[in-house]
Amino acid sequence: MKASKVQTLRGLACCCLLIYHLIGATAAQGLRVHDGWMRELTEALVAVRMPVFGLIAGALYGFSSKRGWALVQHKAARLLLPMFSVGTLFALVQYATPGSNYRTQDLPLMHIVPVAHYWFLESLFLIFCLMALAESVLPVSGSRSWFAYFAASVWIYLAHPGLIWFSVRGTTYLLPYFLLGLGLTRLQWDPQQQRRKTGLLFTVLGSALVGWLMWKGPALERFSAPMLLAGLLLSAGLWCVGWRNALLARIGDYSFVIFLFHAFFTSATRMALQALVPDSRWLVLAVSLPVGVLAPVCVQWLIGHSNRCSTLLLGAPAAQGAAA
Repeated sequence: MKASKVQTLRGLACCCLLIYHLIGATAAQGLRVHDGWMRELTEALVAVRMPVFGLIAGALYGFSSKRGWALVQHKAARLLLPMFSVGTLFALVQYATPGSNYRTQDLPLMHIVPVAHYWFLESLFLIFCLMALAESVLPVSGSRSWFAYFAASVWIYLAHPGLIWFSVRGTTYLLPYFLLGLGLTRLQWDPQQQRRKTGLLFTVLGSALVGWLMWKGPALERFSAPMLLAGLLLSAGLWCVGWRNALLARIGDYSFVIFLFHAFFTSATRMALQALVPDSRWLVLAVSLPVGVLAPVCVQWLIGHSNRCSTLLLGAPAAQGAAA
């Protein structure tokens, strides 16, 4: 099977997500690492992880022939059903599990206040609603209309709206990357990922900027102009490089189910290994990473036998379960 460039990039983003959650976004989560190279790695991944997912979503939106409220209706099932079903299950399991990193503070406010990484689904749905509304007035059909939307998204991003409810803050965080992906495909800046030299340059510049920011201080402020620039350079660079890798592309084929279910299995594996073999960070990473990929794939195979379960948990019929 020929490896797809988009699925390779999805697989890479999935691996970044798994590593980020295993090590922990903060020193109170995951492996609870306070300093050292693992903490530095998680900080650096902030500039790649969600920006790449956001750019891919925008790029595929640019390719799509389905627009407006028809697309919103489709995405409501695709994104919100799994958010409510799997996200709620995760919150309840986490709340009931002794020794979990943190518990949902107020169960009645689940999804009003986002649950863990499932904020991404809610934020992405809000972006599709926003784009349907905006394009009903001014479609993105050229560089001028695109730049108007992009400039507005950057202004809102830098203003850093603090509203966490309904994942509004996540929407403002993802929107510039989504619009960049939209420009790459719909405006045909790089529709087939052919500008490899430009991609390499952007990737090197973005990596250098992240390195410089980490040299200045250990904690990176994601809602800042330098971090936005780094995220735009890295996500656009990785898209334009058009790297193909069969293993990553295969992981990318299952990116959605991995996103939804990985935390159940990586958390359980981490807790078990830390209980059996204290101070075993390398072992936890080595075992939990493949578990975080393979176990969700098995879950998809199991629920794929039921159209009802596939729709409820993956937002799609069983036959469409693999696509993100």
